[in-house]
Amino acid sequence: MLLSFIKYFRGYVEVTLWGYAPERFFNLCSNHDILIWDIAQQGDTYQFKVSVRGFFSLKPLLKKSGTHIRLKEKNGVPFFFFRYRKRKILFASIFLCMVILFTLSRFIWKIDIRGNDSVTDDSILQFLKEQGSCYGTNISDIDCEKLEEELRSCFADIIWTSCKREGTTLTIDVQENLVVKSEDANGRLPKEFKEQEQSGYDLLAMHDGTIDSIYVRKGTPLVEKGAQVKKGDVLVSGALPIYDDNGEVCAYQYCTADADIKLQTDYTYKERFSIRHQQKIYSENKTARYGISVGSRYLQLPWAKVPFRQYTVMETRNQLRLCDSFYLPVYFVQREYEEYETRQLTYSQNEAVDYAKKNLAEYLKKLTQKGVLILEKNVMIKKGKNKYTVSGSITVLENTFQYAVNNEHMTNAAGTEEDEGDTRHESE
Repeated sequence: MLLSFIKYFRGYVEVTLWGYAPERFFNLCSNHDILIWDIAQQGDTYQFKVSVRGFFSLKPLLKKSGTHIRLKEKNGVPFFFFRYRKRKILFASIFLCMVILFTLSRFIWKIDIRGNDSVTDDSILQFLKEQGSCYGTNISDIDCEKLEEELRSCFADIIWTSCKREGTTLTIDVQENLVVKSEDANGRLPKEFKEQEQSGYDLLAMHDGTIDSIYVRKGTPLVEKGAQVKKGDVLVSGALPIYDDNGEVCAYQYCTADADIKLQTDYTYKERFSIRHQQKIYSENKTARYGISVGSRYLQLPWAKVPFRQYTVMETRNQLRLCDSFYLPVYFVQREYEEYETRQLTYSQNEAVDYAKKNLAEYLKKLTQKGVLILEKNVMIKKGKNKYTVSGSITVLENTFQYAVNNEHMTNAAGTEEDEGDTRHESE
């Protein structure tokens, strides 16, 4: 492959040979180190290829062997430039394309993220944008080792990362922690509490309900299984009592309470939607348009107006690349348009029930994704004059609470400051 490229770059010609002693001619070429290749015999004639320099050295050898040659074809870069020597714009365009390609090769135009599951591509791309390592970033400005450390420190679920540059592609391989960890209490503390660097925090109920189970890892439990609690009640105190020899509380040791508390509570569900609604009725009319996108600019080829008044668009993009890792910020775009008509319809009783069930299922799905266990749901749908009303309650079991600074700790801290103030006053 390389030898063929060198031959084409230097230029070569194809010739036809005939005469008295062609075998002697080939021997003379070999003795004089003249390279010829692709020799083919056709009757009494021979065809072969020879370099431009070798071609001009053949005259004395032809005379000695009594043979003759006829030039058949010229190939190679020298003949190409000579043939188009008057077309200056062509060569200027080629030079300009080479400069553009060289310039574009200095930037990142594709980011390939692999191995992520719980951490989405959008989250990682947003992180890269904040770090200044997104699309269009100069390759020399990307520090892969620093980027790996920042990824591990920013995303708790990522335990291993690998970043590498290949051409204009930035490849990010990640490995996530497959072991599900219980949520650390410090990770759930409000930011303002962390900044205060206080040590006494209680766990408060976020909803009214019944304690289904409670397991305390740190702190003093103030409720037990089956207890009825109200929103804001202290479930686990961050004050650990210290008793003297008489069994009386003499002091408190403060900590950040931590526990698993299952609370059975009722959520109120209510939704309203109009009896009349707009619906898209799709026809079978479709059309496709093709274009090129460079950055944020889109050029349709050829330009033609979409023949539909109302339509949806499905876009497919294919990025241009010169090799496996050399991508360019150019996309071939296919847009498929599908016509539809908007109609004003009225929900029937069955359609309204199906629509309400669909919305309720989406709501329950969101609760389930938050770790909430659905125990029971009692929901009814009623038809009004111009709308349907869906209302009821959903009984759930959830592990949820909120943090608050321990009141005993705050009182003691305030009392300590007053005592110190009195002491300073007496000393004065």
